[in-house]
Amino acid sequence: MFSLNDLLSRFFTNTMALSQAQSRFRAELVLANDKQYANIGDINKGDIEDEFTFMFNHHNLPYPSEFKIHVQLQDVRHYPGGNTFLLYTNDEVPPTVARVLEESLFETTGMKIDNLLVNLSQRLRNVLEHDGSDVELDTEMADAISDGSESDLDDLGDSDEYDLLQFDDESTGRPTNRITQVDRNASRSAWPLSQEVINRIQRDFRSVIHAGFHTGQVRGLEDGDLGNKVSISIRVNKLSLSKETREAWGLASSDYIVLLIRYDKQYSTYEDVINNPVSPCTMSFRLRKCSKKKPSNQDIAAAFSSTVAPEELAHIWISKSIDEFMNNEFISMLKLRKLRGISWDSAKELLHSRILSSPHYSEELPPSKGDEEPTIEPDLPSFLSDDHLSSNGELSLPLIAMQFTLRYLVKCTDFCTVCHRKVEGNFAALMPYVCSEPLCLYQYMSLGLGPSIDYEIVNQPYVVDLLISFAYSSLPLTEEGRVGMREFPTGLGLQVPKIRGHRPCPGQITKVSRVLDVAGGFLLDPVDMLFNWNESTAEITEDNDTVFSAGQSVVAVTLVHMADSPVELSPELVLHHARVESKHDRTLRLNILSQHTIPGENMRSIPNDTAPQFLKDNIPGHIVLCDDELDCIPDERDKAFCLKIILAAMPSVTDMRSYLMSSRESLAKWDRMTRVSVDLLRWIIASNRSYLVHVDENPADGKPARLHEKISGVEGCVQFRFAQGSPEKEDIFNKVLAEIEKPHKTLLAWHGSALENWHSIIRQGLDYTDTHNGRSYGNGIYFSTDFDYSVTYSDKARGRGSTLPILSTWPQSALQVSYVISLNELVNLPEQFVCQSPHYVVQHCHWTQCRYLFVKAMATRKKADDGSDVSHFSHSPSQGGKEKKKMPQVPPVPKFIQDPDWPATGPEKSRLSIPKYAIPSTRGGGDTGSGSLEEEPEIESSDDDKDDLEFILRDDEADEAAAASQTDFCPGTLDFSNLPQLTPPSYATNTAQKALGQEIKRLQKTQSSTPLHQLGWYIDFEKMTNLFQWIVELHSFDESLPLAQDMKAVGLTSIVLEIRFLRGFPISPPFVRVIRPRFLSFMNGGGGHVTSGGAMCMELLTNSGWSPANSMESVLLQVRMAMCNVDPQPARLQSIGQNQTQYGVQEAVEAYRRAALAHGWEVPPDLLDASSIV
Repeated sequence: MFSLNDLLSRFFTNTMALSQAQSRFRAELVLANDKQYANIGDINKGDIEDEFTFMFNHHNLPYPSEFKIHVQLQDVRHYPGGNTFLLYTNDEVPPTVARVLEESLFETTGMKIDNLLVNLSQRLRNVLEHDGSDVELDTEMADAISDGSESDLDDLGDSDEYDLLQFDDESTGRPTNRITQVDRNASRSAWPLSQEVINRIQRDFRSVIHAGFHTGQVRGLEDGDLGNKVSISIRVNKLSLSKETREAWGLASSDYIVLLIRYDKQYSTYEDVINNPVSPCTMSFRLRKCSKKKPSNQDIAAAFSSTVAPEELAHIWISKSIDEFMNNEFISMLKLRKLRGISWDSAKELLHSRILSSPHYSEELPPSKGDEEPTIEPDLPSFLSDDHLSSNGELSLPLIAMQFTLRYLVKCTDFCTVCHRKVEGNFAALMPYVCSEPLCLYQYMSLGLGPSIDYEIVNQPYVVDLLISFAYSSLPLTEEGRVGMREFPTGLGLQVPKIRGHRPCPGQITKVSRVLDVAGGFLLDPVDMLFNWNESTAEITEDNDTVFSAGQSVVAVTLVHMADSPVELSPELVLHHARVESKHDRTLRLNILSQHTIPGENMRSIPNDTAPQFLKDNIPGHIVLCDDELDCIPDERDKAFCLKIILAAMPSVTDMRSYLMSSRESLAKWDRMTRVSVDLLRWIIASNRSYLVHVDENPADGKPARLHEKISGVEGCVQFRFAQGSPEKEDIFNKVLAEIEKPHKTLLAWHGSALENWHSIIRQGLDYTDTHNGRSYGNGIYFSTDFDYSVTYSDKARGRGSTLPILSTWPQSALQVSYVISLNELVNLPEQFVCQSPHYVVQHCHWTQCRYLFVKAMATRKKADDGSDVSHFSHSPSQGGKEKKKMPQVPPVPKFIQDPDWPATGPEKSRLSIPKYAIPSTRGGGDTGSGSLEEEPEIESSDDDKDDLEFILRDDEADEAAAASQTDFCPGTLDFSNLPQLTPPSYATNTAQKALGQEIKRLQKTQSSTPLHQLGWYIDFEKMTNLFQWIVELHSFDESLPLAQDMKAVGLTSIVLEIRFLRGFPISPPFVRVIRPRFLSFMNGGGGHVTSGGAMCMELLTNSGWSPANSMESVLLQVRMAMCNVDPQPARLQSIGQNQTQYGVQEAVEAYRRAALAHGWEVPPDLLDASSIV
């Protein structure tokens, strides 16, 4: 354990190291700008911190024979020895040039800027002047690449396992795929491939198909082209993600998650990467989404060669994070798993702690194989829970890679998106983030691993406005003298103005020669000046050591009487946020970005065109630099004060959105946004781990209105659908619900909290860590069924019903939030709560789920002619005229019925009208869990599937032909259009879903590995849209059976069964019936245990003979054996004619009841479910 002093010392040491490394980087960039490099020019600082750009020109490049290269430091703290560079371009370049830039992430480790430019210049000239092929670098380049990276490996120890890992400089600990030029040339295979390699490719991808995945472009591997690429995909609706999760992650249920693999120079097998201790893996990976299961070869190639994703292979927001993880660490972790017999998580910990030698993590190795924790994750969807690496026999590297990728995708909220280690903490969020390491947060922001702020502003402006408002409201001191913001944006290198809200103590500041007390704050090292309001200039009036230069961010401070203020008021201290455009002698020409009064009770924004009263040419004032590191400010109150200044200077979301939609440029390029404003806004949006969607009649993004989600009875509030908690947390909540035997499994209740608390609540969840209003009724989270009562806690600072202004509201907010209250779903166990009356006090956080936020907005909202609200963020400009807006027609929406003993009420005890859709637990399996297999057709690729299948399954053709000759059944030919197709039932419990998922997984494996004629049954899993309803075909009956002879006479090759799983499954048996053909009844000489209504007459399928231990494979086997039984009478078809009608479900249920009664078998109490869902 570390003491607070140890942690603070470590933090400030790291901060100092970062500052020193940045200073060195900037100095070397200046030196590089003065040097001459072959084919390189125009070296400049980039738009973001720790980035620079330059132009590369060459006569062999397409017109205009030059392009711009962006260079980003990946670890500035350890520059140069432990840093590497990310190089990219937004221009169109030849594939060979793009490849050089891509490889630079591995080639540039430990280089200085000068080495990098010399190295890159020669490598680019090599590929452009030698027909696209690299030649060996000169001695200078070889020295630059290898400098310091080999000797450090000696410190890793003598363990053989580390001989197999390709680690780079110990100071970074990054695994690297770097290969020297000699190695690269030596690794080229002699293509075309040998038959042995082709056979192995076939077996590897046959395993992928048998595991349930789709493959694409595999046939191309046989041709032996260098750099061949393949795809492996799975449909999103099979990943068991809830609707909220899919929406939050930008996935449609019909999309496919696609792993792209590029083989460079040679095909790599599992044995190749495990046994080869020298050369790196010749595979590269990309994770994308696609509307088709097999993207085209052109799109796959574009995904590897361009920074802009092709239209058909779009990024998902976590693509960049998983791409880097797969390319940098997958192979090393795979080797550790193999050598140590450990899990993926243990391999990651070993890789991280042993290589980084971090003091935070124990040097103790993970447990040996005998003590290792299971590698199969019970929380993963059953479809993905197989661990191919733990299986016996030959292992398929593509299948291992796909399973590894999906594991980290589906469980991404459990891991840091930068270092990919487990995130500590009790809050399981819906959106992934980073761990507590400041460097991870810095890289998360600087590398753009989080959501796009431009996209969020354009598509969810109200949500962005709300997030900024919450952040702003958490900064002023509360009545208790604390800051509402629990965690500050540390580690981002935010540079804030040299202004404080409190006089600093002498020991809190260093290298500050002057502190000036002004009205409402304190200026550090201010420079006296005369400010010309009309000309936007500042004339320095004192001799000072402060150096001003073009591009600097500064704040001019003046004391003036504004024209829009009453004369009797005192002058106001105005802060003018500006960027220095030029400097001439003592005069600074400023670009004024924004103006506002100093934060305080009457803080307000001042439009740039507003002038003070009694305007004079020059107003005396002061100017301060914006170069204070926020992390180095020790007092949280001053940190909050500085952040409040930055937010006060930020343009409104309305203006941001208008700029983005009109200019089509990034927000970072807007001259009204400072660097610190962009970084702070990115942190506010990216650190929100909840899912918020604005519910409004006039959505800003032009998408269909969400009226079916709106709750009636809470008028005057802006509604946001609010999902908080990871899929695992929702899963735990549903597990508790599954054990509740009540008609209403959940309750609804309100939670009110002061405005300054919501910034933390949406990031860390509701808890009772801090106490602000006492705990008179015990420890726990407090809820009320009375809206008005909860509002008193939300609006406590002003008093209930107050019309006084909110002092902590973001000035530019379109909402102007007055108070916020959440509607929550609780487990219906009030008898187990700490308190039931007058409030609920819930002691378990996982017994609650936030569902909606209601925001009381003070802003005057425009009204249309029909009285409806018109959003501030309209999708398109008004076309003028008096035409009345047409309100969308809302179809009848099913309502959620509350428990009549514990109803939640709206304002003034009004009745709430709550759509069923608003409460996920009532939606059934369709949206909440593993039952989400939606009925949407799969879109085929334009490429021919047969090419891949013929290649992959070529060796099996003879065996398959022999097997096919032993049965007349042809799988996949059943017409489902006239069969019953049910939606997932509302009673779909998580326990049942998991049990069925496991059954399906086992049946898939059995069906894929057993010849049809031996198996005797078939399920088309691709057409399964509901876990609780299966269509099964029984086939390949013994030709000596009368049933088989009847089937042959009418041209049938299968008996079509339906299996419905009841509410109590797996405690209750499934309901099994024949759909078609109709059988001869027992009374008329038939048999086969088929009743007159088509239901199976078997004790096994009643409560009397059923056991939860029965597997569905055994059920299918016993049903088929019963149907083949000739004692006392064989099964026969009712009609030998061609017209084979179907059984109805109602007659099947009634026949089942009669048969059970006749035999004295117990009928399942939930049998009615089988017939009520039609």
